[in-house]
Amino acid sequence: MSSVFSGGSLGRWFEQLCRIEHHRLRDLVIESHEALGPNRLPRAGGVYAFWWTGDLCLLQNCNRDLVLAGPAGRSVHLHIDDDWLGLMTQQPIPLYVGKTADSIANRIGQHLRLKSIRMLPLGGDATRSQRPTTSCQLRAGVEHLFPEIDDSRTLVLDNVGLSFVSLDGDAHAVNRFYLEDLAIGLMHPPLNVDIER
Repeated sequence: MSSVFSGGSLGRWFEQLCRIEHHRLRDLVIESHEALGPNRLPRAGGVYAFWWTGDLCLLQNCNRDLVLAGPAGRSVHLHIDDDWLGLMTQQPIPLYVGKTADSIANRIGQHLRLKSIRMLPLGGDATRSQRPTTSCQLRAGVEHLFPEIDDSRTLVLDNVGLSFVSLDGDAHAVNRFYLEDLAIGLMHPPLNVDIER
């Protein structure tokens, strides 16, 4: 079956993606906190969003400077200000939007790396640290925001929520692509930022 673009449904899917289904990731994990609970998330492809649903004061006092590698190796400095985060709205803040062809559950597990208390070295500066994998953007991003927190796993489980839209199979490949792009473009999640090379 070939992939078909369902442009008329894109807005509805975006609305669904904006509805947080799990306000605390802690509600999705087993008692030891080292893995997602069975059957708590779909084993289907789709688009997902992580949201800061915890205390907004924590974000007011975190590291919001980021230095990324830009064109020709130039350093590009970003400052994530209150307006970018939307702190004045007092609403959950989108942190990261992603997509997966196969399993939302597996992809969320890769982002969270729940067997680790922390992934990056303590005390980093504005320069983005090298992640241990290419698939743990949420956890690495939160650790960059909070470089002095020993236990980022607990921080994430208590302060980050999740929403998702199931769009499974190759027939939805194009829809996943455009829904992720639409969500990133409208939500401006800071942990999605990358600089063209």
